[in-house]
Amino acid sequence: MTPTDDTDPWWAAFSGACKEMNLTLEPEIFPAATDSRYIRAVGIPALGFSPMNRTPVLLHDHNERLHEAVFLRGVDIYTRLVAALASVPALPGES
Repeated sequence: MTPTDDTDPWWAAFSGACKEMNLTLEPEIFPAATDSRYIRAVGIPALGFSPMNRTPVLLHDHNERLHEAVFLRGVDIYTRLVAALASVPALPGES
C-alpha cells in the first residue's frame, strides 16, 4: 500500500486540496479495479481516488448510472486536484 504521510509533497497537495473542498478521505482496498499494483511494483507510489461520494457503487453492475450533479461535482473536484498536484515543485534529483 502507498504510504500517506504529510511529509510527502504529493500527498500533502492531494490531501490539502481535498480538505479545502471539505472532502473526507477514507482508506479502502478495492481489489481488481485498478492497475495500481503494477505501478507500485516498480517503485512508483499510486493511489486510487473517486469523487463519487455519497453514491451507490454500481460500477459495472446492472443499471450502472451516476446522477448528473455527482458527475459535475466530480469534474470540479478533479479540476482542483490537477491544479494542486501540478503546483508541487520537483524534488531534488527529479527533472
